[in-house]
Amino acid sequence: MVTANRPSCRRCHARKVKCSGGMPCSGCLQADKTSECVYPRKARLVKVSEQYIEDLVSENQRLRRSSSRPPNEETAVLAQCPVLAEVPWFVNADSLHTPILVAEASDSAFATRWRQAMSNAQHGHLPRVNFPSDEQLLALSDAECPWPTPARAHLLVRAALNGIGRCYHIIRRSSISQELERTIQNHSQTGLLSKSKLWAVFAIGEIYTTRHSALERGFPGLHYFCKAMNILRIVSERPSVDMVEIQLLLSVYSLFLNRRHAAYSLAGSAVRLATIMGLHLNVPETQMSDAGEREHRNRICWTAYTLDRMWAAKLGYPAAIRGDEIEVDLPSNPVGLDDNASMDFPDRAYSIARIELAQLSGRIIYSIYGHKADTPSLSHRVQDAFSDLRRWLKDLPPSLQIDAPDEGELDPRGRSLHLLFNQLAILATRPILLHVLRAHLEAREQQPDTEANVPASAVALSETCIRCARHSCRLLVDSWMNGTFMIFDFFYTQYLFSATTVLGISTLLGSKDRQIDEEQFEIATCFLEQLRDGGNYAAAEFYQHIEAAMSLMETAKTRLSVHDGNATAIPKDSTTSSSLNAGSLEEASSIMDDYMTAGTALSEPLLQELLDQPLPDLQFIDSSMYLDEQQPE
Repeated sequence: MVTANRPSCRRCHARKVKCSGGMPCSGCLQADKTSECVYPRKARLVKVSEQYIEDLVSENQRLRRSSSRPPNEETAVLAQCPVLAEVPWFVNADSLHTPILVAEASDSAFATRWRQAMSNAQHGHLPRVNFPSDEQLLALSDAECPWPTPARAHLLVRAALNGIGRCYHIIRRSSISQELERTIQNHSQTGLLSKSKLWAVFAIGEIYTTRHSALERGFPGLHYFCKAMNILRIVSERPSVDMVEIQLLLSVYSLFLNRRHAAYSLAGSAVRLATIMGLHLNVPETQMSDAGEREHRNRICWTAYTLDRMWAAKLGYPAAIRGDEIEVDLPSNPVGLDDNASMDFPDRAYSIARIELAQLSGRIIYSIYGHKADTPSLSHRVQDAFSDLRRWLKDLPPSLQIDAPDEGELDPRGRSLHLLFNQLAILATRPILLHVLRAHLEAREQQPDTEANVPASAVALSETCIRCARHSCRLLVDSWMNGTFMIFDFFYTQYLFSATTVLGISTLLGSKDRQIDEEQFEIATCFLEQLRDGGNYAAAEFYQHIEAAMSLMETAKTRLSVHDGNATAIPKDSTTSSSLNAGSLEEASSIMDDYMTAGTALSEPLLQELLDQPLPDLQFIDSSMYLDEQQPE
């Protein structure tokens, strides 16, 4: 019987029959009409006061007036401080070759924008010349290269597995060990693919076993790398998993050589080969009964995806494949494997966390630095980026979280994850940090004794960028001190350079923590110089950018009166939000803990309050983020 407070579904009501209620009701279930079992929504009468209605009408009118209001003085001031170029940015690295695209998301492009902001003179992009040339590699590929002794070969394989293999699943430990033993026993019977894979592993092993300068003996592993590259002279029509592994290994080593375009191309090629083989799809168990082989296929596909995304983020280029095109299962813990095979697939949680960060990197690059006309406002994109980053951090397993006082004892995999996390947060916010610097310089240019009217929202985002850079710098210093920062490592060197540029800008803004940032900037610059002197190709390029910026920093500090302690990154007349005023931001900065991590920086109440505000609070950035004309080369 239908009660008074439970109406009949629309079908029973139309047929004028009793309805049993429920979802679906018995009548619709028996008639196989469950999709038509819909109940009418009950219109409830709610009593409200007349004053409540008047308040709603008044608030609606106020919002309409504010949405149609012309830009205020604050917006007009910031609109004079553009940051990024709206048109593609090309430089002529060589007059005989096609101009090279410089993506705004790259660290070197940001360093150039920083120099351009500090000086009224035009400063072109410094060309990247610190890498072995194609001619050098071709010459070495045809030269004789002796096979290492068995003891040396075992050492190099272990070093490669403990180095790059700790963070990326590219080769199976058990398989590469077996291939090495077979090759040692009968070198002449080893196939070309196996030899090339071992050459590539030897090259990476040399990187992780060399602790001295490469200036006298040459770059470690370069000869092995060139021999492994011979396999690429013919594009295989029937690719194999071995070929995907080789291209990924060569891609990683290319980064050590600072051949970033080559690394990006090789990673993209590995993705294409994996797609041709169907690695992006789950293979039926009936066609591949070995659980270890199935898991290796899955993980190698995700590694190709991850490296392609990460290399693309470093350069600011598009990725080779969309995430929704990969349907293969995420890394798992396969059952039924023996002890040796089980060691091939450690810590699925770490692998999944890195995959998710790789996905975020692609979204942030495309969102923040994209040029499509139909993209949402920058304020919306920044909010989305921070929401994604905070969600990733919240879902991170406890074993991979950072316990600040114990950062020095942090597992290298956890440190690598958090450095990448920091880098993504920096990528999302450093255009705004540069925007704030431009605003201060422009204000002092117009009237020396005035402060820029920078909204508190921009200050809060800029401070988050700086705090993430501080945390990265501290992690890298700890790694340097405990000996896990390899002299030829590209990844840590790039993170160090990225943090150094942000800290350099912070020293110009004259905040209360300026002295701390100046010390960290000096330490980071010293590390880059030592890495350069040790033969690190990337450090040589990055130090050149820092050296060029340092020649302009003293002049910029004088313009901003930083030496006198008068400049402030938080203007006293900033009134964008009553809850984000100058006093509260300065207080938050003054009580910042020495052990603050990037995660706690993103969880700052002031920043969370900012990101929870309506979007118009950040609209001042949208109209002033782009340069009207292309920058000079």
